[in-house]
Amino acid sequence: MIDNKKLRSTSRHTQIVNGADIILKENGVQRFTIDKVVDYLGIAKGTFYKYFESKDDILAEVSIKALSLMLNYFKLSQREDQVGIENTKAFILSSYAFSQDYPAYFELIVYMERPEFKSEVDGYKKISDKVTGFVIDHLKNQQEKGIIRKDIDPLYGTFVLWGSCMGVMQFMEAKKVFIEDVQHLSQNEMMKTYVDMIINGVT
Repeated sequence: MIDNKKLRSTSRHTQIVNGADIILKENGVQRFTIDKVVDYLGIAKGTFYKYFESKDDILAEVSIKALSLMLNYFKLSQREDQVGIENTKAFILSSYAFSQDYPAYFELIVYMERPEFKSEVDGYKKISDKVTGFVIDHLKNQQEKGIIRKDIDPLYGTFVLWGSCMGVMQFMEAKKVFIEDVQHLSQNEMMKTYVDMIINGVT
């Protein structure tokens, strides 16, 4: 028999996460507040705190969806008809495609990387580990094929790649007007140049 009390609790938790997702997309992570979530849902702030302890906790829940979606972009970028280093290029470029398709989620992922972030949301750690694991496995697989240099430690390589990629994408977004209107450069071409430079360093 279904426990109605537990069902209501689960439904309320999901409702708050979905509401937070909407507020994030409408306002961005910097203007995201718990007050906006409770106002949107029409619930008391005390109800919110029954399920989440902080802003970081609710954003960690939303980021599970964001990271899952990004991981799916990574996986879909891998094709059997792509040979050699092309799958590595494709997965790096897929992170840029994700940032363009879901800018609010990309902003959230960057926000969650800050050193003061604190959350005990188990699902967030699990999906973060899956994303890291995908990159590590990809690098190891490419090393086994003789495509990527074997002297590169896959774990170090993963974090260097992740950090540099996120940094370049943040820079391009922050300097978008300067890059496109002043320098007349293409963000797409800049990202491709970054990928080529990375690939030249690992092969």
